[in-house]
Amino acid sequence: MNNTSQYIFQLYHYLLNLRDTLEFSLDHPHPLNAYEQRKRVLEMGLGEGTALGNFLNTNGENGDKIRTNLQTLVDDLYGEKSTILVPEKENVRVDYSQNIHLFDLVVGNAEALRDIIYGYLKYAREHNELEEDITNLVAIDEHLYRVVLVKCLLNEYQKSFAEFQKVMGESQGAPTPQSNYIVSNELNKIAGMIRFSRSHTHTIDNKTLDHLDNVNKVIEMCEGRRERPQGKNFGDLFKEVVDTNEALISEFEPQWREIFQKVYNQAVEAERVKQSNPAPDTTA
Repeated sequence: MNNTSQYIFQLYHYLLNLRDTLEFSLDHPHPLNAYEQRKRVLEMGLGEGTALGNFLNTNGENGDKIRTNLQTLVDDLYGEKSTILVPEKENVRVDYSQNIHLFDLVVGNAEALRDIIYGYLKYAREHNELEEDITNLVAIDEHLYRVVLVKCLLNEYQKSFAEFQKVMGESQGAPTPQSNYIVSNELNKIAGMIRFSRSHTHTIDNKTLDHLDNVNKVIEMCEGRRERPQGKNFGDLFKEVVDTNEALISEFEPQWREIFQKVYNQAVEAERVKQSNPAPDTTA
């Protein structure tokens, strides 16, 4: 693994822990050790001498902005005063009522990191330093991330939409302050993130893009901007896109795991070689 690939992998490893932070939005046990590992990577990755820290230090106002946004994420989610993720004896207690804030913190930051990585892939290509394995890792992660994000966002959207329908049923279809709140502060925000992710995809394969477009079509039906197919209720529509999404996760995740392990091993070996052959001291 050459030096450029090592640098890209360090950036990617930070992005990976941002992506995995999305898992806290899902209602199941969250082991403390996974939380601590993610926290450590996200905190230390902003420090001096790291790939991301060096990038931020050398990119002026843009670097400062990204650092501030990432530090806010670390503080709000992993900080001692966090009310969203609270470590306990063996697990992490999650306040799922703040899931939308968690998404707000992760989605934009993850896209900023992904753009940085694609910038370095472009640099590597232009300087004949691009290695196939690192390219394949970033490519399959692009597919997996989009559908993992859809899983988390759709899960939250369905809950809010069900509550919206309940409130509107109780008011016999008349908007109320509660229904307006759900639309403005929950449904519109989640829909915006789904569309933001779709607009920032780095892939042109029809399988992924068609699915993301179908997810948006269902959202438009919920918003009343697109008619529903005859004979299908919202439960049917959600089930179709959720089932497809789960199938894509099952397809992409083993591919990602295989190439990630391969590149991870290469990175560990490259670091071992570097540590066993330190650069000569030229200060004398």
